[in-house]
Amino acid sequence: MSSFNISRKQKTALMFITDITLVPLSLWITFSLRLGVWFWPTTNQTWLFITGPLLALPIFIKFGLYRVVVRYIGQKGMLSIIYASGIFVLLWLLTAVFLLHISLGSGHGIPRSAPVLFWIILILTIGSSRQAARWLLLKTTKTTPKKNVLIYGANRLGSELALSLSHDKDIRLLGIIDDDPVLRGFYIKDLEVLGDRTVIEKIRATTSPLEVLLTLPKMHSEQRKELLKYLEDKRVTVKTIPSLSELTSQTATLSSLRDIDTTDLLARKEVAPKKELISTCVKDKKIMVTGAGGSIGSELCRQILLLNPTQIILFEHSELNLYQINAELLGLCASRDYDVEIIPILGSITNKQHVEETIKKFKIDIIYHAAAYKHVSLIEHNIEEGIRNNIFGTYTVAQVALDLKVERFILISTDKAVRPSSVMGATKHIAELVIQGLANKNEPDYADENNATHFAIVRFGNVLGSSGSVIPLFQEQIAYGGPITITHPEVTRYFMTIPEASQLVIQAAALAKSCNVFVLDMGKPVSILSLAKQLVYLSGHMLKTDENNLNESGIEIQYTGLKKGEKIHEELFTGENIIKTEHPMIMEAREDFCEWSKVEKMLLQLEPQHKLSNEEMRQRLLQFTGKDSTG
Repeated sequence: MSSFNISRKQKTALMFITDITLVPLSLWITFSLRLGVWFWPTTNQTWLFITGPLLALPIFIKFGLYRVVVRYIGQKGMLSIIYASGIFVLLWLLTAVFLLHISLGSGHGIPRSAPVLFWIILILTIGSSRQAARWLLLKTTKTTPKKNVLIYGANRLGSELALSLSHDKDIRLLGIIDDDPVLRGFYIKDLEVLGDRTVIEKIRATTSPLEVLLTLPKMHSEQRKELLKYLEDKRVTVKTIPSLSELTSQTATLSSLRDIDTTDLLARKEVAPKKELISTCVKDKKIMVTGAGGSIGSELCRQILLLNPTQIILFEHSELNLYQINAELLGLCASRDYDVEIIPILGSITNKQHVEETIKKFKIDIIYHAAAYKHVSLIEHNIEEGIRNNIFGTYTVAQVALDLKVERFILISTDKAVRPSSVMGATKHIAELVIQGLANKNEPDYADENNATHFAIVRFGNVLGSSGSVIPLFQEQIAYGGPITITHPEVTRYFMTIPEASQLVIQAAALAKSCNVFVLDMGKPVSILSLAKQLVYLSGHMLKTDENNLNESGIEIQYTGLKKGEKIHEELFTGENIIKTEHPMIMEAREDFCEWSKVEKMLLQLEPQHKLSNEEMRQRLLQFTGKDSTG
């Protein structure tokens, strides 16, 4: 807060008074310098000093000299002073000669060179008054400490970023880092190229905290991971470059730079879709997505929209989620001129009549079944609802699809369905058995392609950015200063992005023949503890356990213990019979089918009318999935 606690109107009035004083003062200095003596005006010349301020103020107002915030006056503000002063001197001269009849060039009039000199002095005095006021305001204002910033990458984007951020008064640009030794010592946008990445450690030793802004968007993923690992060890905050359009329009500020993309921290490359597969089953088709408002279902709808289906039927039980995805898709259709009909249907997958009516009415070609309860701990406390939705809901939609001869039915499953230890995993496992059983039951129809419903199961691990994902939780905990909560130090998980998951589902539909189980090659599982540490360090923080953290400040990691039903390590396959598909990164798991008669018996024993307790239902579920009562 400034010590000059006066209003904007009062500041403007003060500028008025200052300019009224400076205009005649500048004129007096002009005459004194030109004549070489201390000037005292004649009676006739006095009118020059009276008319000056009267003419100046309207012109200064017109040119916006009193709308400029002095604290932030820049090049544009100074140009306004130059132009306004020039117009004023010209009008002042014309008024003096033609209205006041004051001669030009006489000893009792206006010396010939005086107007130009008057203009220059006026610029200096008016401009200096603004700069002095700016200095005084900044000097007496309590400001937050500036952020110390390094730009990584002496390229065009780094140059544009330096230019954009030079306008930000809250940061201090220290220089540019680049691994090319040839560039060391060069200057880009007045910033010196200090050297390669090893310089960062020296700078941080004397300047902390430190932010590093990456301007290397096209860097190979492996190189990027190696660089992030290096920066992690240096305990600096890392942010990445905004869009080029933001930079070139000079709208980028430090706050517009985004945090490191968590996909950069994963142990593998993102898997690109095959164009011929991703469009095969969608173009000109009528598509129904159950759970269309969820994190996977909504992204699935977005991806499908790009592939030109005839209709997308959004089937969702949450009114809010349905409203949001429907509005978003309608907006995309309008803005990009997509000729796709979006139809929102509010309903539950357990309501067989409603599901049947919807599929009949719209003559659905493909069903992507994304509707499911997926939070492990919640389902442990709500077992009956988990069974009702995940098992019987899946059975309802799949059976109706089979009865109505829908072309393809794709079940979206999870790695937790493999040798499940949780209720959620068990319900998804049995849902897979239901689909396999129906496909087995439908086997004779496969000979007639027009009379067959092709089933497929798509199984993947944790999805980055989905509701309940661990990474947003860690980022939120870091923002609050910790602690970060992890169930067990050895927990590992497979990760993929939401677009990857959605594209996998779409491609699986094209590959589906006889209830295939498709799994993405997800590389090595990621250590949750290692991931948490990376997020802490790349956010510019330290861990309380760091040896060099003498003051014991920083983010603490707390272990809460494995939740009921939670595994330390997840799996993607139940056996070793894994084959490749048309897509090099999509594998098919050849798993034994469960006969429909056995599946029916399971369903009969899980029906709600049995009125089983939570523990009885839990034990029955795990029994069906091959687990003992302890889980």
